[in-house]
Amino acid sequence: MARSGKSGMVELPRHVHRITKRRKDGKETVYTFYTRNRNTPAALPSIALPEPLSKEFPQAVEICALLERANDRWFLMGAELPDHRDKAFWPAAIKIHAAAQRRLHDDAKDFTALIDGFHDHEAFKTLAASTRRGYEASAQLVKAAWAFDLPAELTTVDAQQAIDSLGDTPASANQFRAYLSRLMAWGVPRGFSAANPVQFTEKIPGGEPWSPWPEWAWQILVEHAPFNLLLPAISALFTGQRQGDVLLMKRPRDSENTIEVRAQKTKSTVWVPVHSAYRQWIDKAPRGDVVQLHVGVKGLPYETTDGFRADWQRLMNTEPFKPFRENRLVFHGIRKNAVINLLEVGCTETQVGAICNMSEEMVRHYGREVSVRALARDGMKLLESRYAEVRQPALEQEQNANWKPSVRIGNRWTRDTLAAQRKKE
Repeated sequence: MARSGKSGMVELPRHVHRITKRRKDGKETVYTFYTRNRNTPAALPSIALPEPLSKEFPQAVEICALLERANDRWFLMGAELPDHRDKAFWPAAIKIHAAAQRRLHDDAKDFTALIDGFHDHEAFKTLAASTRRGYEASAQLVKAAWAFDLPAELTTVDAQQAIDSLGDTPASANQFRAYLSRLMAWGVPRGFSAANPVQFTEKIPGGEPWSPWPEWAWQILVEHAPFNLLLPAISALFTGQRQGDVLLMKRPRDSENTIEVRAQKTKSTVWVPVHSAYRQWIDKAPRGDVVQLHVGVKGLPYETTDGFRADWQRLMNTEPFKPFRENRLVFHGIRKNAVINLLEVGCTETQVGAICNMSEEMVRHYGREVSVRALARDGMKLLESRYAEVRQPALEQEQNANWKPSVRIGNRWTRDTLAAQRKKE
């Protein structure tokens, strides 16, 4: 119930009180405050309010009643506010309160409403579980930054600044960018914004946390990994599929020369031809009553990718796999191996995309190193064939046939033999 304190003819709401200060010249100034649990050990800091007769006063009191205090910080509707003495306190609180009022009337068009709507929609629910996990982490970052701001007011500059602020972790920054772009794109036809400004932002360099596996990595894996963890890696190498899709592969019959892959991310099905070397590994897999090719240590299929990831991570934490940890080699890097191998033997980007279930743009992205090496090889072949046109005659003079390397003796250079240097030492 409201307390019946009064100031003049104005009845003050509960927790609201006024203080009169008299100046040296005799003039008086009256200040209005909101102090919850006043004059008790549980009293919270006093918050200055507008004048009781002003139009801002009722909203300010309502906001104060909704405030929460934790760790010396103010929170409203779960969003952190500046300090109550900061001039930014009331503008931030009023914005959050207004957004909450819009939500009560089902006309909220802020980021909180956008995220809630997107996550409740089939567009989000049908994404791969691993994608949803990453997006949920990014959603928390979006809410922390703009919970009650309007997506319609987001600019490309705002989005880029948020992406750049995560630059210390490029992978997280680029995942945040990918989520924000998809979120905004979903909101455009639903009235949250007229356009998607995130599409014009830039990625953070170095955002790929994975690298293709070198030869030594495969040697370690073959030597130390149990077969239930080794075979999925080999399947990824020969098919170029994502980890989750690899685990769901069905074992091909002996008479079949393709293996069916249902991509969780794109919801498309591809039939990957079985390479003869890959067939030998498939034949080594235990034959049981299950149709899946990859099974756990108990001979049962992995019910979720999380089970496989847990087994894989335990393996990576062992001593033989310390070089993996030091070089940040992850399972997804095998997908890059598959693309590089196909490009190296002369497959077109279209062919690689058909096998690995990947867009040509992504094939080019994954195969940049191949392109650079191919250009370097072609350039050196050209130099070999036309070297006579650019050769340096001085390098081929007969008198230089017995040239010896210079060595330093004392403070001077000489062309004496290295033996002279060793003798001095």
